[in-house]
Amino acid sequence: MTMQHHPNVKVVRVEGEAAAATSHHDKEKITVAIDAELLECGVCFGPLTPPLFQCTKGHISCSECCTDGALDYDCLMCREPETATRCRVMERILDGLSVPCAFRQHGCAEMVPYADKQDHVASCIHAPCHCPIAGCAGYTGASLRYHIKVDHPAVQSTLVRLGCLTALRMRGGEPARVACLGNGRTEFLLVVGQDVPSGRTLSVLHLMDEPSDDEDFKYKIEVVGEAGVLSLSGQAEGVERLAKPYQASAFLFVPNAIWDSSPEDVPVFIELK
Repeated sequence: MTMQHHPNVKVVRVEGEAAAATSHHDKEKITVAIDAELLECGVCFGPLTPPLFQCTKGHISCSECCTDGALDYDCLMCREPETATRCRVMERILDGLSVPCAFRQHGCAEMVPYADKQDHVASCIHAPCHCPIAGCAGYTGASLRYHIKVDHPAVQSTLVRLGCLTALRMRGGEPARVACLGNGRTEFLLVVGQDVPSGRTLSVLHLMDEPSDDEDFKYKIEVVGEAGVLSLSGQAEGVERLAKPYQASAFLFVPNAIWDSSPEDVPVFIELK
């Protein structure tokens, strides 16, 4: 069946009972169009997820908006005391709904159970990702490490030894530098942030192909200026993808005077351990 889409209508897949001639265990799937607002809590407007409750007037709310369960409570839509009961019918409907992935325009063809859509969005490999390198519009479908290799070939790499302070010999206009440990499999991204007045920031990311809790690395950044040494130490944040714009949890502020005084060879050093 071909359907036309309306901006306020969401297409979902519903699992329904088969025709009378079909076996009890057989199911058929039909595609229907439903107003997206019908799948939202009438109070907080978030997605309806079981357990669901309704008052005697039929107002349905999620469990977050009905904290007293089946006891007497103030219906936030009636604005008066009401009795809440479990809305089992709506729970069954939601249990049978599947929706297209929110990133289908980026290549994801999955139909996701409605109750799992938030978890799927958080882990979908087709989700648009952000890049910490200044001027990059982002990418989809790959790890940040792979994206930098393919889409930022001008970003240079420097080989470093574990536990040794290494000079990066950066140029003043570099947006980032990859620090690669001697094993060749472990890489870190030194990000040059340019969104602060009168200077730039330096922060470190551990580039990972997949999430892991097994590898924790500490770092130290040093920048040498005429007035002394600027230094920052911390634990490198492991990143596979950035679902949100990059905000460094810690960074070293370096005044423009240092960058401008050594445009060909900014005295930046890094140590990983």
